[in-house]
Amino acid sequence: MRGYYIRARVPRDPSKIRDLALDATLRASAIRRTWEAIRQQRNDRRPLITSQDLREKVRVGWGNRLVVFLVDSSDSMDASQQLAAAKGAVFLLLSSAYVRRDRVSLVAFQGERAQVILPPTASIHLARKKLAYLSPGGATPLADGLYTSWKLLRAERIKNPKRRIVLVILSDGEGNVPLIPGGDQERELTALAELIRKEKIHVVLVDTNPEGKASEHPKKLATTLGAELKKLKRMASFELVRLVEKG
Repeated sequence: MRGYYIRARVPRDPSKIRDLALDATLRASAIRRTWEAIRQQRNDRRPLITSQDLREKVRVGWGNRLVVFLVDSSDSMDASQQLAAAKGAVFLLLSSAYVRRDRVSLVAFQGERAQVILPPTASIHLARKKLAYLSPGGATPLADGLYTSWKLLRAERIKNPKRRIVLVILSDGEGNVPLIPGGDQERELTALAELIRKEKIHVVLVDTNPEGKASEHPKKLATTLGAELKKLKRMASFELVRLVEKG
């Protein structure tokens, strides 16, 4: 396996362990013996290691997941909160995925176009550097956001067809800047969403419309994308990470 890390697991059949994880086995034994001594209020005279303590080594490939955040960073009402939540989620994912070398990327759309602010990376240092000065402002080029995300996803799919990709979109589903000047935004969004859908990735659309505002745009976009449509009571980093991990 090219590029991997070692972890321990409880074997399905202890008699068929190929590679014993000694440290993990000894830890399991110590925990069990301590617990039994407390429960029985006497010294444990059972064998030091039993079959229930055995742990085996497994090799897990790293770099097998890419999480892409597509964030509305225009002048919308909650853009600052959305950006803060997305930035925090990037740092949380990179921190927890350091050993696995999963990668995270962030695309923001504002003004006339979208930008890949953070290219796919496993580096927290790079993420802090790239995201430090990102602030909201300008119009809402949602179509270019989808197009830029699709180009990034497509490039990753070509490089690594087996990579698991998760796209998390923070948007109210509405844009006011067409991809082509004078173009039909609705038709553009539908066409771009279908391109993303063909990549067969897991997509989560987080509806950022303010509470109480009824809009069909998020539902329509989610349907075309084949995405999960979510509405968070609180736009927080850990909530975004939870959506990613559930996918």
